[in-house]
Amino acid sequence: MKSDVKPVVTSSANAVLFTGPTRLRGYAVQSTGTAGSVVINGLADSTTVSSSTNTEVFIPVRVGANQTETLNLPEDGVLYAARVGTGIINGIGITGNSASLNVILFIDK
Repeated sequence: MKSDVKPVVTSSANAVLFTGPTRLRGYAVQSTGTAGSVVINGLADSTTVSSSTNTEVFIPVRVGANQTETLNLPEDGVLYAARVGTGIINGIGITGNSASLNVILFIDK
């Protein structure tokens, strides 16, 4: 039996969505107008999402105008916890939301 999966939602340009170890189980990213992009990543500290592409959990998402991109990750999903040598700590967030995309992350809390 899998853990309790909860949605976390934002349309901010940059946002810490959960602090603490978690697993990303899926996402839905929706454009309400123009095309845009967003990056799902681990945290550099408790208030900042990492901008590094070397975190092992860096996921860029591009969405066309008035479109929705979704992904359900198989099995255990992606673990967002401290990783030696990657410079991230426990947690998940988004950065670089270029078009105020609606971002829903489905995570284990």
